[in-house]
Amino acid sequence: MISIDDFLRFSDRTLDGYRRSLERLNDTTVNALPDLSSPNSPYQLVVHALAAAYWWTDHIVLGNPSDRDRPAEFKAAGTVADLHAALDAAQAKLHQLGPALAAATEIAIPPETQTPLESEWTVGACMIHVYEELAQHLGHLEITVDLVA
Repeated sequence: MISIDDFLRFSDRTLDGYRRSLERLNDTTVNALPDLSSPNSPYQLVVHALAAAYWWTDHIVLGNPSDRDRPAEFKAAGTVADLHAALDAAQAKLHQLGPALAAATEIAIPPETQTPLESEWTVGACMIHVYEELAQHLGHLEITVDLVA
Protein backbone atom coordinates (compact mmCIF):
# COMPACT_ATOMS: atom_id res chain seq x y z
CA MET A 1 0.00 0.00 0.00
CA ILE A 2 1.23 3.48 -0.83
CA SER A 3 1.57 5.78 2.17
CA ILE A 4 1.72 9.53 2.70
CA ASP A 5 5.42 9.00 3.45
CA ASP A 6 5.80 7.58 -0.07
CA PHE A 7 3.98 10.62 -1.46
CA LEU A 8 6.24 12.97 0.51
CA ARG A 9 9.42 11.12 -0.56
CA PHE A 10 8.63 11.47 -4.25
CA SER A 11 7.27 15.00 -3.89
CA ASP A 12 10.53 15.99 -2.19
CA ARG A 13 12.53 14.50 -5.05
CA THR A 14 10.40 16.40 -7.56
CA LEU A 15 10.72 19.69 -5.67
CA ASP A 16 14.50 19.13 -5.66
CA GLY A 17 14.23 18.92 -9.46
CA TYR A 18 12.59 22.35 -9.46
CA ARG A 19 15.54 23.68 -7.44
CA ARG A 20 18.05 22.18 -9.89
CA SER A 21 16.23 23.80 -12.83
CA LEU A 22 16.23 27.18 -11.10
CA GLU A 23 20.03 27.00 -10.69
CA ARG A 24 20.27 27.70 -14.44
CA LEU A 25 18.32 30.96 -14.17
CA ASN A 26 18.82 34.48 -12.94
CA ASP A 27 16.25 37.08 -11.89
CA THR A 28 15.69 38.09 -15.52
CA THR A 29 15.43 34.67 -17.14
CA VAL A 30 13.18 33.30 -14.36
CA ASN A 31 10.53 35.77 -15.56
CA ALA A 32 11.23 35.39 -19.29
CA LEU A 33 8.51 34.11 -21.58
CA PRO A 34 9.62 31.60 -24.22
CA ASP A 35 8.74 32.38 -27.83
CA LEU A 36 5.65 30.15 -27.92
CA SER A 37 1.93 30.73 -28.13
CA SER A 38 0.41 31.19 -24.65
CA PRO A 39 3.74 30.83 -22.83
CA ASN A 40 4.40 30.83 -19.11
CA SER A 41 7.61 31.95 -17.46
CA PRO A 42 9.56 29.58 -15.22
CA TYR A 43 8.41 31.72 -12.28
CA GLN A 44 4.75 31.32 -13.23
CA LEU A 45 5.11 27.56 -13.67
CA VAL A 46 6.56 27.09 -10.21
CA VAL A 47 3.98 29.37 -8.57
CA HIS A 48 1.18 27.50 -10.33
CA ALA A 49 2.49 24.03 -9.44
CA LEU A 50 2.85 24.90 -5.77
CA ALA A 51 -0.56 26.58 -5.61
CA ALA A 52 -2.16 23.50 -7.14
CA ALA A 53 -0.42 21.24 -4.62
CA TYR A 54 -1.70 23.38 -1.73
CA TRP A 55 -5.20 23.54 -3.19
CA TRP A 56 -5.52 19.78 -3.62
CA THR A 57 -3.99 18.82 -0.29
CA ASP A 58 -5.11 21.53 2.12
CA HIS A 59 -8.41 22.50 0.53
CA ILE A 60 -9.80 19.50 -1.34
CA VAL A 61 -8.53 16.69 0.89
CA LEU A 62 -8.53 18.44 4.26
CA GLY A 63 -11.38 20.87 3.66
CA ASN A 64 -9.56 24.01 4.78
CA PRO A 65 -10.55 27.36 3.23
CA SER A 66 -8.67 28.46 0.11
CA ASP A 67 -8.02 31.91 -1.27
CA ARG A 68 -6.34 30.55 -4.40
CA ASP A 69 -6.32 32.98 -7.32
CA ARG A 70 -5.46 30.72 -10.25
CA PRO A 71 -5.38 33.51 -12.90
CA ALA A 72 -2.87 35.46 -10.76
CA GLU A 73 -0.52 32.44 -10.80
CA PHE A 74 -0.01 33.00 -14.53
CA LYS A 75 0.83 36.69 -14.04
CA ALA A 76 3.26 36.19 -11.15
CA ALA A 77 6.82 37.50 -11.27
CA GLY A 78 9.69 37.63 -8.83
CA THR A 79 13.20 36.44 -8.14
CA VAL A 80 14.94 33.09 -8.11
CA ALA A 81 15.38 33.56 -4.34
CA ASP A 82 11.61 34.06 -4.00
CA LEU A 83 11.05 30.70 -5.70
CA HIS A 84 13.62 28.93 -3.54
CA ALA A 85 11.81 30.29 -0.47
CA ALA A 86 8.45 29.20 -1.92
CA LEU A 87 9.81 25.69 -2.59
CA ASP A 88 11.16 25.46 0.96
CA ALA A 89 7.80 26.61 2.33
CA ALA A 90 5.89 24.17 0.11
CA GLN A 91 8.05 21.27 1.18
CA ALA A 92 7.60 22.18 4.85
CA LYS A 93 3.84 22.63 4.38
CA LEU A 94 3.40 19.24 2.71
CA HIS A 95 5.32 17.58 5.54
CA GLN A 96 3.28 19.53 8.11
CA LEU A 97 0.05 18.33 6.46
CA GLY A 98 1.35 14.75 6.30
CA PRO A 99 -0.30 13.46 9.50
CA ALA A 100 -3.65 15.05 8.64
CA LEU A 101 -3.46 13.71 5.08
CA ALA A 102 -2.66 10.25 6.41
CA ALA A 103 -5.68 10.42 8.73
CA ALA A 104 -8.07 11.60 5.98
CA THR A 105 -10.33 8.94 4.56
CA GLU A 106 -12.39 10.82 1.99
CA ILE A 107 -12.62 14.17 0.25
CA ALA A 108 -14.17 16.69 2.62
CA ILE A 109 -15.32 19.32 0.11
CA PRO A 110 -16.50 18.95 -3.50
CA PRO A 111 -13.98 20.50 -5.88
CA GLU A 112 -14.70 23.94 -7.23
CA THR A 113 -12.66 23.76 -10.42
CA GLN A 114 -13.58 25.04 -13.84
CA THR A 115 -13.87 21.46 -15.03
CA PRO A 116 -15.66 19.45 -12.34
CA LEU A 117 -14.37 16.00 -11.57
CA GLU A 118 -16.45 13.18 -13.01
CA SER A 119 -16.96 11.65 -9.56
CA GLU A 120 -15.69 11.88 -6.01
CA TRP A 121 -12.04 10.95 -5.69
CA THR A 122 -10.40 9.07 -2.87
CA VAL A 123 -7.67 10.76 -0.89
CA GLY A 124 -5.23 8.41 -2.60
CA ALA A 125 -6.38 9.59 -6.02
CA CYS A 126 -5.98 13.21 -4.94
CA MET A 127 -2.46 12.57 -3.67
CA ILE A 128 -1.49 10.82 -6.90
CA HIS A 129 -2.90 13.81 -8.78
CA VAL A 130 -0.84 16.25 -6.68
CA TYR A 131 2.30 14.28 -7.50
CA GLU A 132 1.21 14.03 -11.15
CA GLU A 133 0.90 17.82 -11.34
CA LEU A 134 4.22 18.44 -9.60
CA ALA A 135 6.01 16.00 -11.93
CA GLN A 136 4.26 17.23 -15.07
CA HIS A 137 5.12 20.84 -14.31
CA LEU A 138 8.71 19.90 -13.51
CA GLY A 139 9.00 18.60 -17.07
CA HIS A 140 7.34 21.76 -18.35
CA LEU A 141 9.74 23.85 -16.26
CA GLU A 142 12.79 21.98 -17.57
CA ILE A 143 11.75 22.59 -21.17
CA THR A 144 10.95 26.25 -20.47
CA VAL A 145 14.32 26.74 -18.76
CA ASP A 146 16.00 25.27 -21.85
CA LEU A 147 14.18 27.86 -23.97
CA VAL A 148 14.88 30.93 -21.84
CA ALA A 149 18.32 30.21 -20.31
